Amino acid sequence: MSISQKPVASALLLTTAALLSFRATMRDRSGSTLGVLVNAAGAPQHLVIESAGADGTWTLRSELPSGHAAFLLYESAANVLRGGNLSDDGSIAYQGASYVIESSLDGSTRTAKVSGSV
Repeated sequence: MSISQKPVASALLLTTAALLSFRATMRDRSGSTLGVLVNAAGAPQHLVIESAGADGTWTLRSELPSGHAAFLLYESAANVLRGGNLSDDGSIAYQGASYVIESSLDGSTRTAKVSGSV
């Protein structure tokens, strides 16, 4: 599967993420915190790209689906997912700015990072 740079987020994703906590698991090469979203029991919720839509769709899964890769989130991306609201244009409104969650590769680690503008 070809990985899209900017899969879309859904209202369901943001609603689900709002109930989760961020758990740091490692740092990238520059020292930024990477981690996963976890539920109240501490079980990780895997961030994956589903093939729905032209660019794919970000989805959280309690079990990693066969054939899918999980993405670690930068803490800033986790904050946007957990505290943001879906805008009409498909971006995520968070603290007065508009963001999208991009997929990226840091060495062999698949990551989800935030990009946006005020």
